[in-house]
Amino acid sequence: MNIKLENIGIIKNSNIQLDGLTVITGQNNSGKTTVGKVIYSLVDAVSNLSAKAENDRLMYISDVLKDIRDSFEIFRLTRRVYDNNEPSIFSRYPAINYLLNRFNVSSIKLISFDEYENIEVFSHTLRDELIKFDVNLLDEHPTFFKYYRRLSVISEDIEIKDAKNKIKNQFEKAVSILDKMFKDIDRDSELIDYARESINQTLRVEFSKQIQPVKFNVKNSRIEVFDNDAIIFAFNIVDNKLVNDGNPVFSNISYKKAYFIDNPFVLDSLPYRKTFVTHDLENNNTILNARRILPHEVKLNFTLKSTKITTVFEETVINHGLTEIKEKINEVISGEFEFNSDGEFYVKDGKKLHLTNLATGSKMFSILKILLDKGEIDESTLLVLDEPEAHLHPNWQNKFAEIIVLLVKYLNTNILLTSHSPNFVLAIDAYMRKYNIIDKTNFYQTKHLKDDSVEYINYNDDLGQIYADFMQYLSEVKALRNYYYHNLGENDDN
Repeated sequence: MNIKLENIGIIKNSNIQLDGLTVITGQNNSGKTTVGKVIYSLVDAVSNLSAKAENDRLMYISDVLKDIRDSFEIFRLTRRVYDNNEPSIFSRYPAINYLLNRFNVSSIKLISFDEYENIEVFSHTLRDELIKFDVNLLDEHPTFFKYYRRLSVISEDIEIKDAKNKIKNQFEKAVSILDKMFKDIDRDSELIDYARESINQTLRVEFSKQIQPVKFNVKNSRIEVFDNDAIIFAFNIVDNKLVNDGNPVFSNISYKKAYFIDNPFVLDSLPYRKTFVTHDLENNNTILNARRILPHEVKLNFTLKSTKITTVFEETVINHGLTEIKEKINEVISGEFEFNSDGEFYVKDGKKLHLTNLATGSKMFSILKILLDKGEIDESTLLVLDEPEAHLHPNWQNKFAEIIVLLVKYLNTNILLTSHSPNFVLAIDAYMRKYNIIDKTNFYQTKHLKDDSVEYINYNDDLGQIYADFMQYLSEVKALRNYYYHNLGENDDN
């Protein structure tokens, strides 16, 4: 699979192959993280697309029903009427009665509406009842009229005839809202607009709405992902938003999940709570629920600390071929992890260490270990590792590099990583040869152009160029050190 980026971040025009293990090196501020964020965003946006769309569809219906219930005063006074033990005016209309007194946004998850098959069927029944409702029933409910007069914005001496007309108008508006809702949820049955907006919003979250270059005056940008001759993603970006030209932007992808790991301290973060909102949904022609699009670190935190438990069958499948990988991880961190109401701990030999007190380097290994234990890393996983060696001693850099290579070899996991460390890159170079995944490993280095944009150069056939870049700066500081070492020595002799 290849990704082509044109005018994304500071990347001018580059192609990068993603097949097994892809390593990107280069100086700071050269767009290395950009590639990882783009491919992570694309995969995360469309993974389990149908399930996400169905959930968003149901949540959209739930939100519309809640808005109807809260928008009109007639729906806000029935409980007070019931307190007077007066028969409900809506007793002949069970769906309306349900909306007023039992509907709760949380019930959407259970899709439990007693006699109704699901929330969508309920909504159609509600619409039919709103149309059929006989406002003359108000004549039989004086208490209802009494409370309605108090709540009405019209004067308290409102006549019952006027109240009937007002309630009838409110029901007609509610029907109109429902009709629009039905049209919205049926508009995009093939999920073309939904996929586009999901990608759009995910990119905007990950790039803080700055997908295109900030320092260059660029109008058009483009992202393409293709496998041989098959286009997987293809779209233009203008004003930091995907262009909606009516064409599909996504076809199919083998990845089912993606994780972007750039901060070991994600283990220290509080467990995710569903109150996190970071973005705006500008396209109101989609049922996409922007609340579900979380920044990569929040999503990773949620996965790491979830209560997911694998089945016996899954354990058998997951552990097959993982013995060597787990042994390598256990050489660094052999304990287990405990997440509960008492706290978050690393447990070894019966001793509990709070995760915030776990060594930073250990946390990088811990993240991989937890994801493996939960069955989150396999051939359908894309891992993006942004400078994973940053907190590791060279000895642990070597161990981490070996584990990464083993994930590619035994699990066929696709991994994209960036690095500044010559030791870490050398370790990957060595282990890819030891475990014979040379044909599934690609090395790139960033190159600054004259206009301060960058492009990516593939050095699979000449890794010496990458090492030479590292050695240039090591040689410079070594020469500086030697100069002052010898000069200071001469001064001391005098």
